[in-house]
Amino acid sequence: MKGSRRVVLVALLFTFPLSPFAFTAHGQPSHYSFSATSGKVIATNGSPFNGKSPTVGIDAALYWQQTDSSACALFWDQPFFGLRTNYAHVFNAVAGDRIGLAGFLQGTLVGHLDWTYSVGLSFYTRPYSHFPNPKNDYIGSVANCLIDLGLLYNIPLPSDNTLFLSAKVVHSSNGYLYKPNHGLNYMQLEVGLRRGPQRERSRQRVDFPSFVPSGAPFVMVAPALVQSRYDPLTVIRYYPAYTVQLGYIQHVHPCFSYGAALDLSYNFTHRLLAPSGEWPVYPAASVFGDCQWGPLVLRLGLARYLAYYPLNWEPYYERVGLYYRFGRQMAGVGMKVHYDHIDYIEWTWAIEL
Repeated sequence: MKGSRRVVLVALLFTFPLSPFAFTAHGQPSHYSFSATSGKVIATNGSPFNGKSPTVGIDAALYWQQTDSSACALFWDQPFFGLRTNYAHVFNAVAGDRIGLAGFLQGTLVGHLDWTYSVGLSFYTRPYSHFPNPKNDYIGSVANCLIDLGLLYNIPLPSDNTLFLSAKVVHSSNGYLYKPNHGLNYMQLEVGLRRGPQRERSRQRVDFPSFVPSGAPFVMVAPALVQSRYDPLTVIRYYPAYTVQLGYIQHVHPCFSYGAALDLSYNFTHRLLAPSGEWPVYPAASVFGDCQWGPLVLRLGLARYLAYYPLNWEPYYERVGLYYRFGRQMAGVGMKVHYDHIDYIEWTWAIEL
């Protein structure tokens, strides 16, 4: 299986948890939208773009709304689950233009202000090759993972139309399933029109009489496979990487949890450059927060290495994951993310003790 196919498989598995919510909420989409986008590439260390690559594009989306009367659906103000596709023309870009296909969540933050989160695939029209595009040492695969986070403001209009404005951070990377993988980041603004029934945009107060706050220690194991950034580009080999987390999680609400953990990360590819005798296991302190819709859990975390290592250029990293919770266990797909790229993609299992 080639690297691009692995990226496609991972992204599809990452977006799969969204589908049961989308397609059981309604058989047909309840809203659809079209929008225009504009932004620019965010310069990273060594980036050939240097912030001088503006983008323009279009986006189209279909929305299914979770309209059941469950407590979580009411608490989240009956959120949207949907599918979107978009195209961005990137001026002066050695990687070419970006085509996106993603699943997304969208819910009320306060009043007419929404949060939105997408995860899926991005396709670049000029991936790295020795010929004809050797200058692109940022994206090595046609298919890449796509993540975006943003805020969206709704302006109700007559006749079931809604004008919306949004600001997003968009990230593309392949998690070293195919090299090179330095990643590309964008700041993106959007203006669009959504067609669908108007509704009151305010989260309801919902009682959960059977819920009792609780906490528990947990263990999480997250293996991965990566190509080495240190091998020549002509060498295609895969190496193991993983993270073990030992931590504590506090469930403060049926839809919210938070916790902290000790991360022990290992990347076999670092042994190729590590000093003789060094065992490349990197301890880090991490914190995280969970948002939950039924069994679906979105986890966002931030970690800091506890010791300096020359092969980890940045002291901080982030984690993003989508998981299914069943009882005291949880399984799904996560990503260890540095500022400019996904370090590796994790296949995650966790259990509360």
